[in-house]
Amino acid sequence: MRSERVRSGGTTLDVAVAGQENLPTVLFINAVGMENRLMQGLAEQFRSAGINLVTWELRGSPGPSEVREVSLKDHTADALAVVDALGLAHVHVAGWCTGASIALFVARELGDRALSFTSVDGALLFDGAPGARVGNAVFDMCAQIATDAGRAAHFHDVVRPRGNEGAALGVEDEELVRMLTLPYRQGLEELTRFAFGISATCDYDPVEACNRLSVPALFLARRDDAMVGHRNSQRAAVLVEGAELQVAESGGHYALFTDPAETAATMAAFIRTAELTA
Repeated sequence: MRSERVRSGGTTLDVAVAGQENLPTVLFINAVGMENRLMQGLAEQFRSAGINLVTWELRGSPGPSEVREVSLKDHTADALAVVDALGLAHVHVAGWCTGASIALFVARELGDRALSFTSVDGALLFDGAPGARVGNAVFDMCAQIATDAGRAAHFHDVVRPRGNEGAALGVEDEELVRMLTLPYRQGLEELTRFAFGISATCDYDPVEACNRLSVPALFLARRDDAMVGHRNSQRAAVLVEGAELQVAESGGHYALFTDPAETAATMAAFIRTAELTA
């Protein structure tokens, strides 16, 4: 993936591009707190399928901004800034985890430039929570820190890595574990910014957001996902006319990275169909 720098308001975004501009392009919105390099595996699979991938590190992630306060509107504006800066006429909008919530609004704001929408294990906050044990705990922590930043010191000690993260995540690759746990490996201020970034993705009505989605939509989820509940994806798919829903039995929340070929193949087939109907 090649790196680009894009200005959005007063923030410089770290953007990664993998592929050729004349190919179908997926604007992939990663989760808050994650680095671009986490998308390398998916980018390689897309490249083999003739698809270009564009992503960036969200505010609240490792390097984009030292500002704590961030909103869903900021995240959405950043996405549009990336599309405009790269001169992308049309994109397929997709998001993983908290990125899926942002993607709902990005697809709407792009209007005719958005050709489709995909949610991969999306944290679609029906009933105000991700709907799974681990995710509910993380979102509750972030809400407490965003309400009272003084709580960050307590949580920083609670969630700091202790060497058993791989087993807890169900991930064997040590480097992948390090990337996935980055928000908890950084300092107190970084955890605080992460909390504000996560909380910004909670400020919306998922029913209204899904009802207003007007492009071909695909929702991918897994029954054994301990971070976000697959039932939220099921509820979302019912609200979007003509949406496709695929719920796998296993793989967990991080299957996008442990087995990117499966997700890439499913998305590529969906994107090709959306291209034909655009």
